[in-house]
Amino acid sequence: DHECTSPNLMASFLRVEKGDTLDTRAVASSQAFYVIRGSGVTSGEHGSITWSTGDLFVVPVTEGAMQHTCVDGDGNSGAAIYWVHDQPLMDYIGCKPCVKKFEPTLYKKADLLATVEEIKHTPTED
Repeated sequence: DHECTSPNLMASFLRVEKGDTLDTRAVASSQAFYVIRGSGVTSGEHGSITWSTGDLFVVPVTEGAMQHTCVDGDGNSGAAIYWVHDQPLMDYIGCKPCVKKFEPTLYKKADLLATVEEIKHTPTED
């Protein structure tokens, strides 16, 4: 009866055509969205997040639906987003998250790449 391959995470690909809006909803303690391509805005009870290719954003427990609107497909017909959340784990252990543990956060592509470069060039201790 489950749509995923493990009882702890659900991973999905979202496709939003340019000019369209797609709603998502998860009874989860957190949700992560990685923008594979395109740019747009995601809105919901925590406000709005403007995103573009290579960005990652996370949101805490969300009661209602989130609306993802594509404004540019980066030369394609729309945006592609990788969405991960823990609703299967919540269902498996029989609980409903109700406490917001962090603020919604947007990690811009340039910042993510700069951090990877910093880590890459940091000497490790043996």
